[in-house]
Amino acid sequence: MYNRIFGYLRPHGWLFVGTMAATILFAALDTFGFTLIIPFLGVLFDGTGSVVEAASAVGGQLGGSLAWVLARLSTTSNPMDALRSVVVLLFVVFFLKNVALYLQQYSIALLQGRVTRDLRNHVYSKLLRLGFPFFQRTRTGQIITRLTSDVDQVRTLVTANLAKAVTSAAQVVFLIVLLLLISWKLTLIALLALPPMLGLWSRFRQRLRTGVLRVLDAVGDLASQLQETVSGIRLVKASNAEEWEDRRFQALTQGHYKAFIRNERWRQFFPPATEMVTALAILGLLWYGSYLVLEERSLEASAFILFLGAAMKLMAPAKFLGQFPALAQPGVAAAERVFEIVDTPAEVEDMAGALPVTGFRQEIRFEGVDFEYEAGSPVLRGLDLRIRPGEVVALVGPSGAGKSTLADLLPRFHEPTAGRVTLDGHDLRTLRLSDLRSLMGIVTQETILFHDTIAANIAYGRDDATSGEIEAAARAAHAHGFISEFPEGYDTIVGERGVRLSGGQRQRLAIARALFRNPPILILDEATSALDAESEHLVQQAIEELMHDRTVLVIAHRLSTIARADAILVLEEGRVVERGTHAELLGVRGVYQRLHQMQFREPVMR
Repeated sequence: MYNRIFGYLRPHGWLFVGTMAATILFAALDTFGFTLIIPFLGVLFDGTGSVVEAASAVGGQLGGSLAWVLARLSTTSNPMDALRSVVVLLFVVFFLKNVALYLQQYSIALLQGRVTRDLRNHVYSKLLRLGFPFFQRTRTGQIITRLTSDVDQVRTLVTANLAKAVTSAAQVVFLIVLLLLISWKLTLIALLALPPMLGLWSRFRQRLRTGVLRVLDAVGDLASQLQETVSGIRLVKASNAEEWEDRRFQALTQGHYKAFIRNERWRQFFPPATEMVTALAILGLLWYGSYLVLEERSLEASAFILFLGAAMKLMAPAKFLGQFPALAQPGVAAAERVFEIVDTPAEVEDMAGALPVTGFRQEIRFEGVDFEYEAGSPVLRGLDLRIRPGEVVALVGPSGAGKSTLADLLPRFHEPTAGRVTLDGHDLRTLRLSDLRSLMGIVTQETILFHDTIAANIAYGRDDATSGEIEAAARAAHAHGFISEFPEGYDTIVGERGVRLSGGQRQRLAIARALFRNPPILILDEATSALDAESEHLVQQAIEELMHDRTVLVIAHRLSTIARADAILVLEEGRVVERGTHAELLGVRGVYQRLHQMQFREPVMR
């Protein structure tokens, strides 16, 4: 998982290398600046005239190395001049250290922005290419949460936490080198804290991961509930369901609270546990170091003071590294949720060597088509259908008969479970998906409009559309009149889901969008069934304009809209039980005649 997460850093390799270089330089200068305190104190309190002598008094490899560096910077025996040299050197070291810190933090910010951008783009791109089954089984709030807050968690892991971990690791390395130069015996005591920290992590890692996943799932459920309530607020208020929805939301927040507290019970155990381990190591240092100075006399007091200072300075980065697994778990768990989308196979996609499609010339055929959403529950059974260019074919039948499912097979929103659908003799699965869908315009009962301008909604999917093309489509859809009445005309923002428009206006914009694409094949899912009489009349005029010289598949709920269809198929329980023209089917005592009588209250034919 970590390799996959950090893979998003590879495209920004040089920036990452620069960040690591600045991190290592910062840690090195931070440690070196700390060691300069000893010769400074030696000159100030011991009266040593030379900083070189003060450094040498530390003893061991550290004293010799520090004396060698200082000998090239100061040769004076005057205490004040010697101190001035050390102060100047300290200033230079601190200045360079903070320059390195700034470069590190700024480059981390760049990495954060780029990783977040790339990951969101990758997930969103995959999301757009997933089939309808994924969206039917996944709640919208869960999808939104994974693309927003979960990606932010991954960003924090990959950049902020990782950068701090690298900084801490570099500091630990340089400080351990310093400690080894002073006393390898004391360093072994200091390193005794590492095994307990690693043991704590290995014991609770799986528990933390499971807890974080539960918290993230609960957040997704909250987002889903909120999204559904806001989008259905009219129904909530009309049903006096505010208190009922309030109770539902409170149950979800209580579930989130329990998951959060259960996870925090273990996650917050790490800081005090690592603190205790570190404290025990420091106490061990105090006892054994005092023994080396006072009893064994193998260590200078000044060196022991420096060792204690370095060990205390080591505590913070060592504690962070000990807690890093716990801090990283939200990012790892979030990454698992994000990559669930990335790894979801696209149910419908181009096969290797998919054929281009240039038009529709001969026929569309459904040959023995079966379809089921769930195994063992067929929706379509043995369906056969032939549609020639320029024909209007209508689908009628009771709810649940499979009309919309049949229409969804044509643009390959779903694949047949058995049988095949062909275009001009070619199985749709062998054709290039983008070419196939470019042949089709779809107008449904539920009009989809985006929070954008009227012009952008009509020309959806095209950046090169001209105002003339947009206006021509609007006029043909009988929409130009009401558009012109808006102060901003075609630049009017329609609001989320077209909330600023009436039902008839929204539907005419959807028809204008289909006209703008000028597709040879049209799928109509009863675009007038939810409209009043006046709006229906205007929309019906627009539909007649849209159907002109096109091949049309109509899903009809109002039978009055299909009287002039070339062929009518009556579906019942996924099968075609009747087919013919309007007049032919009315003359047969069957399902179509019964549906017609129910709508128009005609007497039953004897």
